[in-house]
Amino acid sequence: MAPTMLDLRPPGGATHAATATRAPHLGDLQLRSPVVVAPMAGITDVPFRQIASEMGAGLVCTEMVAAEAVVRSVDASLRLLQFPDGPLCPVGAQLVGCDPAAMAGAAQVAVDRGAQFVDVNLGCPVRKVVGLGSGAALARDVTRTARVLEAIVAAVPTPVTAKMRLGWDDRSINAPELARALQDVGVRAVTVHGRTRCQGYAGMADWAEIARVKEAVDIPVFGSGDVLDPYLVEARIRSGCVDGVIVARGMLGNFWLLRQMTGRLAGEGDIAEQAFGDRMALTRRHLLALLDHYGERRAVKLGRKYISWAIRGCNGAARLRAAVQEMDSRERLEELLGAALAAGERPEGLYRPIFTSGEG
Repeated sequence: MAPTMLDLRPPGGATHAATATRAPHLGDLQLRSPVVVAPMAGITDVPFRQIASEMGAGLVCTEMVAAEAVVRSVDASLRLLQFPDGPLCPVGAQLVGCDPAAMAGAAQVAVDRGAQFVDVNLGCPVRKVVGLGSGAALARDVTRTARVLEAIVAAVPTPVTAKMRLGWDDRSINAPELARALQDVGVRAVTVHGRTRCQGYAGMADWAEIARVKEAVDIPVFGSGDVLDPYLVEARIRSGCVDGVIVARGMLGNFWLLRQMTGRLAGEGDIAEQAFGDRMALTRRHLLALLDHYGERRAVKLGRKYISWAIRGCNGAARLRAAVQEMDSRERLEELLGAALAAGERPEGLYRPIFTSGEG
């Protein structure tokens, strides 16, 4: 399997006409944009989803939640299944597990709590997940995976989707076969990360292989992996390579990337990079939302990574990042944001962070 970016950019920098791209349906659930946000462990909580929705995301999802913990009513897992009013787009729950009854039961809990769709993680490469036979390990067995998804589809009235990888390794690419089996049991859409489990997050995502999945099924197919360029997002969707894309690490510290992608697909053309001051203001608003949601002690701890990501595009970032790790109060948070704003953006511009945990 030869990785490729499937670069669809025409010579000379020509662009598509400024016409809106139609967003797909998940059964009866209409997306407002083909750009959706990946479930990310420790990231896609309520405050994050709210801002992503405001930036134009077609749908958002909870962090990955273990089905067994949900059916046992483990408080930490149930707290992840929060669906307050406010997001402008559909909000779903992502579940991981391999037992049909537990997955069906957890899906019912999620829907009862407000989830508008249920996504099943068939791509997580993390050892503790695959060691339990879940995530990418479950996806190795197409028949067993279809049985799990069939139980979920029968248990809930909402659309059920799945997120997978190309296969376990280069010798066992089974995403087209798996997608067909899931379509047959009623799954409404699939997301394909263009790497194998054994690749982890190394190398480039293979969008030609993702396109093979699109050719194999009639349900919407979303592509995932190295989604960083608004032009390539538009080109891949307009060419029929995929029906939509999943954004993950590319938007960490840069919510505006969603706005650039969704705006382009809405026919608005190129949208400039967000000004540094505006990016810091959006980061501050996100952190204030964390404070409101979690309270000061937990929010300040969670907020460290977001400040670190956001300020990596500013002068003196290394010194500021060291200070961020010792941030312990709302006052200190405000001081650090002020210091970053005063330092200004470095000549190289925005730094894009790397995030490699909890993505399928």
